[in-house]
Amino acid sequence: MELYTDALLLKTVTDDNINEVARMWKFEQGSISLTEAKEAIEYMQNNHKKNHTGFIYHLCFAIYEKGKNSIIGWCGLDGKPEPENPDRMEIFYLIDSAYRSKGYATQCALKLLEYAFEVAKIERVFGGCDKDNISSFKVLSKSGMILFKVQENGDPDFFIDKDIYEKLKNLRGLA
Repeated sequence: MELYTDALLLKTVTDDNINEVARMWKFEQGSISLTEAKEAIEYMQNNHKKNHTGFIYHLCFAIYEKGKNSIIGWCGLDGKPEPENPDRMEIFYLIDSAYRSKGYATQCALKLLEYAFEVAKIERVFGGCDKDNISSFKVLSKSGMILFKVQENGDPDFFIDKDIYEKLKNLRGLA
């Protein structure tokens, strides 16, 4: 599956991407072996098989700049059920530091929300970040998500539902 933004390609990975997955799967800690990369690809593919209209178990995209072959980060939607929050769908994005501050995380978030509401027919999406991660706070805000709670440790929690998304889409003239 491939999704496009102004500057990015968001793509689910296959075995053809094994070298890039090995290089970038845990990029903040260093590369992993090809065996571990194969396991990561299988993990993502098995998770994707559990997705269906109205429910996303886990959907992970590699982030590429358009026209380039190097993964620069990861983003997606995670709805793996937790006993305390069985219906909680989380948005995530993680971009290599060399590619931050270019608006890429916001492009990813907007495209993921579009996919969640318009294709997957999800009712609401949540997001959060560390209280000290001002950039991520801004991305969640810019994407239309609403701060609804601050956890005891100070970390913010955001959400957006289908109705809010539709209103924002109309305001932005995208309807």
